[in-house]
Amino acid sequence: MSTRCNIHFTYMGEVEANVYRHCDGYPEGESGVPADLARFFADVESQTKDTRFGDPAYLAAKFIVWQAGEYAADKAPLDFIGLGVMTEDAGDGAYTYTVECGPARDGTRPVVTWCRPRVDA
Repeated sequence: MSTRCNIHFTYMGEVEANVYRHCDGYPEGESGVPADLARFFADVESQTKDTRFGDPAYLAAKFIVWQAGEYAADKAPLDFIGLGVMTEDAGDGAYTYTVECGPARDGTRPVVTWCRPRVDA
């Protein structure tokens, strides 16, 4: 079974972009979300002149492109599923991650935190 998650790209606590990831949404391991975000941040730093670490919408767009490339592997770049841009959280997410992008505009990496969503009984 897939471990689904929601990744909120925020600025000063406000969600400005919400990415749904269908699998590998757990926090532990080399293919978990925090490890993937660390690799993504490193690639942003090495491949771009403007990281946009302080801009959640641009950073989320870069994450979708980066993650799609990871998922597509040897396939055509658009031949992937498992990611979505959502207006609200998917109800089946096992974890919610926050990528806090602000207010620092000095190029430092965003802070990543996570939690399990509350389930009403």
